[in-house]
Amino acid sequence: MTPTEPWANLLGDITLEEFFRDYWQKKPLLIRGALPDVPVIDANELAGYALEKNVESRLIVEQPKADSLRSGWSLTHGPLTAKRFKSLPESHWTLLVQAVNQLHPDIHELLQRFRFIPNWRIDDVMVSYAVDKGGVGPHFDYYDVFLLQASGKRHWRIGQTCSSASPLRKDTDCKILQDFTTQEEWLVEPGDLLYIPPGVAHWGIAEGECMTYSVGFRAPSHGEILLDYSEEIASTLTEDRRFADPDRTPATQPGLISDADIQQVRALLQNLLLDEKNLTSWFGRFMTQPRREAPTFEAETPYPMLGPGVRAAYRPYAQGEATLYVEGGELRCSLSLAETLCAGQDPGKLELDAADIAVIDELTAQGFLV
Repeated sequence: MTPTEPWANLLGDITLEEFFRDYWQKKPLLIRGALPDVPVIDANELAGYALEKNVESRLIVEQPKADSLRSGWSLTHGPLTAKRFKSLPESHWTLLVQAVNQLHPDIHELLQRFRFIPNWRIDDVMVSYAVDKGGVGPHFDYYDVFLLQASGKRHWRIGQTCSSASPLRKDTDCKILQDFTTQEEWLVEPGDLLYIPPGVAHWGIAEGECMTYSVGFRAPSHGEILLDYSEEIASTLTEDRRFADPDRTPATQPGLISDADIQQVRALLQNLLLDEKNLTSWFGRFMTQPRREAPTFEAETPYPMLGPGVRAAYRPYAQGEATLYVEGGELRCSLSLAETLCAGQDPGKLELDAADIAVIDELTAQGFLV
């Protein structure tokens, strides 16, 4: 790793190899002063995003009780109104805005610091603004998350490992745990970075006004993967493709499903679902599909590049060639062009052939390239 790489020194004295070996999806990690130059968004600007119809936002307000695990919680989905903001109490509330990396150039640039994780795994940057004592309650996520403190202080409590069997409060739309057992706790300040693996309960409470950036990751469930892929495969099959048993032998028990029958169905499913070409094409498109139709800021770049929020990945398929997946679609181009576009670099420095130029024209026509 060279000092010019955007993620250099992000994890302090821990190397990327050590991070993935010892912490990734294993245990939390706090890095003090990971990003001392973290950009700070104006709170009023963030609130302005929450007023827009095509921006995903939430407002969470706590009705505090002496036993904080029994506090009341209310959830309001955006778009919010100026009147709603004016009615808020002085403490115990939080504003959450999704995909701010598509809305603000500084946050888009900040996301480049986390490109040691593949593009198709990174989801977005959610920004949380909280007044004193504000938070979203004790909860857990099904995905990895990096929590970067941008301004102010937040008290984080790390709890038990949870799952879908962990009981949630039934008296609120917020996904708040019924029980929480503190195992570690830290007071974080601007520039501190906290990594939380999937399933680990955590509870952050603002100490005074504060802002936190949450870098979240895509982690589709096995059910989502199986359903989406099987539906795609099914859509390509004709009515002629049916269960057949030309080698069947006479049945001695008319109700019996034999081992041979099960083996035949297993072989059928394996042939349909494990075709590497189909699987690769589907996975590239599946993991680059946009999840939200958020607006994007006007990028000012001296060279063509994928626009803010455009999801892209690639896979080599022949010597010097690649399949480029962009926003759920796929194109064939040179490997060098695919690598360059996905890295957010200037393709104008490459020796482009007619096929690559056609790809650039197509991406520009679709509004993906700016």
